[in-house]
Amino acid sequence: MAAVNLIGSYNYALVALSVLIAMFASYAALDLAGRVTAAVGWSRAVWLLGGAGAMGTGIWSMHYIGMLAFVLPVPLAYHWPTVLLSLLAAILASVVALGVVSRQKMGASRAVAGSVLMGAGIASMHYIGMAAMRLPAICQFNSSLVVMSVVFAILISFAALWITFHFRDEKKGMGWEKLAGAVVMGAAIPVMHYTGMAAASFTASGTPVDMSHAVSISTLGTAGIAAVTFVVLGLALLTSGVDRRFAAQTLELQEEKLQRSEAYLAEAQRLTHTGSWAWRVAGGDALHLSEEWYRIYGFDPENGPPALEQLLERTHPEDRAKVKGAIDRAIDRKSDYEVEFRILLPDATTKYIHTVGHPVLNASGDLVQFVGSSTDITERKRAEQVTRLLAAIVESSHDAIVSKSLNGVITSWNKGAERLFGYSAEEAVGQNITLIIPPERRHEERTIVEQLTRGERVDNFETVRMHKDGTLLDVSLTISPMKDASGRVVGASKLARDITERKRAEEALRQAQTDLAHASRLTTLGEFTASLAHEVKQPIAAIVTDANTCVRWITRDEPDLKEVREAAWRIVKDANRASEIINRVRLLFKKGTPQRELVDVNEVAREMIILLGDEASRRSISVRTELAEDIPHVIGDRVQLQQVLMNLIVNGVEAMHDVNGTRELTIKSQPGENNEVLLSVSDTGMGLPRHRADDIFNAFFTTKTHGTGMGLRISRSIVESHGGRLWAADNSPRGASFCFTLPTKAEADE
Repeated sequence: MAAVNLIGSYNYALVALSVLIAMFASYAALDLAGRVTAAVGWSRAVWLLGGAGAMGTGIWSMHYIGMLAFVLPVPLAYHWPTVLLSLLAAILASVVALGVVSRQKMGASRAVAGSVLMGAGIASMHYIGMAAMRLPAICQFNSSLVVMSVVFAILISFAALWITFHFRDEKKGMGWEKLAGAVVMGAAIPVMHYTGMAAASFTASGTPVDMSHAVSISTLGTAGIAAVTFVVLGLALLTSGVDRRFAAQTLELQEEKLQRSEAYLAEAQRLTHTGSWAWRVAGGDALHLSEEWYRIYGFDPENGPPALEQLLERTHPEDRAKVKGAIDRAIDRKSDYEVEFRILLPDATTKYIHTVGHPVLNASGDLVQFVGSSTDITERKRAEQVTRLLAAIVESSHDAIVSKSLNGVITSWNKGAERLFGYSAEEAVGQNITLIIPPERRHEERTIVEQLTRGERVDNFETVRMHKDGTLLDVSLTISPMKDASGRVVGASKLARDITERKRAEEALRQAQTDLAHASRLTTLGEFTASLAHEVKQPIAAIVTDANTCVRWITRDEPDLKEVREAAWRIVKDANRASEIINRVRLLFKKGTPQRELVDVNEVAREMIILLGDEASRRSISVRTELAEDIPHVIGDRVQLQQVLMNLIVNGVEAMHDVNGTRELTIKSQPGENNEVLLSVSDTGMGLPRHRADDIFNAFFTTKTHGTGMGLRISRSIVESHGGRLWAADNSPRGASFCFTLPTKAEADE
């Protein structure tokens, strides 16, 4: 019986469905390619395999539904293991496709190789799928059409790879461009399938068909395959969309972090005056210059990176050779470089720059660029200059400048300290400060440290320190607390000035003043010799008179013992009075070191009135006292205070020598302000010299014919040495008052 050719037809609804599935699968391929490209590490492998599974399923479904669309007039079944094998071929072709398009670059050779492999895979899927057909007919293929179908598969694969590679970027492929690409790919892919179907012809056969593992596909089965395909592709797109959204959020967070990091870096560069840079070795053009770099070098970033010649012009002429030499050596050795130099800005400002460069090599080991930083160290250089200047001042100072920790360990010791204390810096540094403090003075150090820890400064503290040979030195200390960056006191800086010679000079001056005061007292007492003799003569004459009276009462026939006793008591009283006068005069004549003690100023005033009262009476001067009761005692030298009052009383007496009218001398004491006692001696004499009242306390100034001009100068020195002050003022209507204050015992204790 002659062979009968079987004429097939197409179910156009299924054909349209297959084309729709091809477009859907193409869109999924474009979307999945973007996810595979964006993924890294193990997630890339997951996306590659998962995407290939979904994409392969879509391509296989398009092919299988396209085969189901072909209707023959004989029963048709499919060998399902072979069908699964065709699905595997589709998945492998998808793996190749996604692997190629997810690369960073896709060259011509890679594209051709990928399209050949992918086309071969699709062709294999098609013809393996046709081999799964089980029907009572013989299938024959037109070799020309088969070859054409394979060529179509390769060409379509090449086009699909090109479209997918260029539309894989999710930023570009979220809209109509991706959709248009999917339509083009979806329309092209079925061309290969239907060309392959056209290459097959079927002839009826009476040979029994092996139907083992064969299944027939009903309409419901076809619908199920299409539904599963859409679900798989839909899930793939959904997963891709969710992942894209999370990736976008992650990218936004990373961009925010990057922007924040860049802001922190810019702020850190601004605070540290450090600019970053990168420049290409070939050509020397800048690849990167930070904002701080522009600020340091004084260039405007809006004008773009400066040329190498402009940068060299900014470099100080004296430093250009040094900079160029450092860079040339680094290029030759492909090594780091570090150099300090100066730059000159257009406004003539000079800056000091510290630059560090690091080489960047390519895969071949060739030097391509340098990256590094430039730091403005102008302030540091100025600080170093100031530090060197201060160090030179410290070293050249004649004063001892020493620093120490709070526990007393010496940390620095200048040349002045070596000269003053005799220890070299090597001997002193590391030792305790008690090295130069006498044992009896070491309690002072504890007090000083307590004051320093409160942040207080010690000024002009006069004390005694010790030389290496044991000699004691008079020194004046100025001590300042040393603080760390947090403001905590960590040590002290001491300036010690040798005042030994000054102390000796002061002692000599005090001795000279004492001698001068003694001479002044002698001069004053010499001027009043007659008055003093009269003062002593009176009690002596009374003693003689009372002695004669006593003898007369004793030699009577009946001695009157009562009268004798009274005369004897008068003799004792007058003798004591004469003795007191002689003792006071002797004290004033006595030369010795001033002795400070508690003194009753009222008592001193009364003593001077008794001593000089006769001279005042002889000159017809009345002496009046206004001495306040219960005024506090003062700390002072009794003889020196007697001398002050004696000088003021004598001056008052002499000021009234040629005055007609009332002659009155008033001596007054009263409490003063600020725990002081105020004493004044007022007269009704000629008053202070006109227009020269301020000169009366100057040495050698006098209005007396035979005066020395030292009395008031000495009196003021004595009062000031006691912590008081002495001044003068005119009285109304005439005369002058001399007033002085002395601190009381309470103030002296403070």
